[in-house]
Amino acid sequence: MIDIVLATYNGQAFLAEQIKSIQANIGYHKWVNTIIVTDDGSIDNTQNIVATLAEQDNKIIWIENTSGKKGPKDNFAFGLSQSTADYIMLCDQDDIWLPHKIELSMQHLKQAESSLPPHTPLLIFSDKQIVDAHLQEICSSYFKLKNISKKWHIKFNQLCQQNVISGCTMLFNRALIDKALPMPEKAYMHDWWIALVAHRCGEIVFIDQTLIQYRQHHANVIGAKHRGLFSLCFQFFKHLKAFKKSQQALINQAIAFKVFEQTNKMIPDETIKVLSSLNYLPIHKKISYFCKGNVTRSHFLGRLALLILLLTSKRQRH
Repeated sequence: MIDIVLATYNGQAFLAEQIKSIQANIGYHKWVNTIIVTDDGSIDNTQNIVATLAEQDNKIIWIENTSGKKGPKDNFAFGLSQSTADYIMLCDQDDIWLPHKIELSMQHLKQAESSLPPHTPLLIFSDKQIVDAHLQEICSSYFKLKNISKKWHIKFNQLCQQNVISGCTMLFNRALIDKALPMPEKAYMHDWWIALVAHRCGEIVFIDQTLIQYRQHHANVIGAKHRGLFSLCFQFFKHLKAFKKSQQALINQAIAFKVFEQTNKMIPDETIKVLSSLNYLPIHKKISYFCKGNVTRSHFLGRLALLILLLTSKRQRH
């Protein structure tokens, strides 16, 4: 059976619609054990909405995030710690699950399980349709919007530098979450960390279909924004500053994953070794790794920003 971890924070605008789309899924009554709503201290009507829906559906439970850590990553990590199910799905508070999401995800998971050794960490994920606040289509595919290959996740050196596996499209097994938790402080985001652990310790299966409507609105914490060339040029330094902050968070995650490899007695991954030491390398080494593709991004503008950052960043001392 599946536990669905739904992380909330002031989600009154779209939350009821999201939960109802889950309940309307084919296989909901067959597969879903619990919808664990873990809240980060909402001060709007979120709790009342959940309470009303729970009156008609005893699968829905409300849990206040008592971990003392706030934000999407830690709220989801807390929710995951509350689950005991064999399988888990992650859910944002503002999307729409298409009717076949649960059933199709389980079909792919069961098929993969049948060909793998028992207790192999396993992650299933899908594409997503990008829509606006009123569910009008912005783009039919996340990968099309971001102009990124649907095979990007296959190579670990690419996945550890740019995540394409969204938590809201995931289904994974207990073996994976037992490996991935506890989530380190330096993990960039919960779904990225889970994806990295799945890649190194188990298997990842991609469903080349859109199984959710991924809603974009003014209050998105993380979204799928498309930035035009004019915006990137006009606000160049603003974007470069944000890119620099993101790159440092990526390096911090690599440092954490290096510790994960050591703890699990794994052969160290070369890209993780490079990324975790990137701040301490001389410029010629950084550029060498960039030219070889060890340090990269999926598209030209991202690679250009990375190159500028490598050329202008000062070498740190240990």
